[in-house]
Amino acid sequence: MSDYYKWHKKNTYGFSYRLMAGTLGFTSPNFLKLVIDGERNLGKESLEKITQGIGLNKLEAEYFSYLVFFDQARDTVGKNYYYGLLASLRSKSIITKVAPEQFEYLHQWYHPTVRELVAGKNEPLDYQQLSKSLYAKVSVSQIKRSISLLLRLNLIRLNDNNVYELVDPLLNTGNEFKNFAVRNYHKQILSIAQSLIPVVQPQYRENSHDTLKLSQKGFQKIKKRIQEFRQELLQLASEDRNVDGVYHVNIQLYPITKNGENEKTIE
Repeated sequence: MSDYYKWHKKNTYGFSYRLMAGTLGFTSPNFLKLVIDGERNLGKESLEKITQGIGLNKLEAEYFSYLVFFDQARDTVGKNYYYGLLASLRSKSIITKVAPEQFEYLHQWYHPTVRELVAGKNEPLDYQQLSKSLYAKVSVSQIKRSISLLLRLNLIRLNDNNVYELVDPLLNTGNEFKNFAVRNYHKQILSIAQSLIPVVQPQYRENSHDTLKLSQKGFQKIKKRIQEFRQELLQLASEDRNVDGVYHVNIQLYPITKNGENEKTIE
């Protein structure tokens, strides 16, 4: 709605919140402004007025409604429900108009792993062997679907030698919807890491933990250092040759005590 208003404000002479509200059938001139500012929620009747008023087709209206209900959901159960409904529409043409398809990439933890696993393999893919090579269970059919997804999202491609290679993607995780996908992905990855602690021998993994007392300034310094360290790891990995495995690197920094400023939880 904010983008709709901004576009018409820029391109339609005299456009205002009052005019937009009247055009879409609302008697309150500031209702839509309150919605855009996050101070009011949209109900079913209001959604119908908006989707009809701005000319969305049936599929677009359905997707827009799911996005609204996803945003309004107050708990993880509700958000997961509407996330699933949104994901179910991913094969429809609307998906590229409303939200980038890349959120599918993070929907299952193994998509990035499969991407790294198949890239650069000069021999024909042995899906059964790929499945067996993973500590965490990923079926042959899941691997095949993952490769199809990666190709469709242009995250891998077949070169002239019929070998899969990586495509350098721009994955934007800036808004709330995609941030939710990222959070779910992180939860999956942490669950995998937990399950592998008693399985992988210590010499083939690295687990460490520190409990620190920090000021906000100290916290920000460490957070920045972690971000810089991740970039160093990515650079190191890009320069590595004769690779023989895929690894997950998880780094967490979070407060275990409340200080007033950090008490607002993610809904």
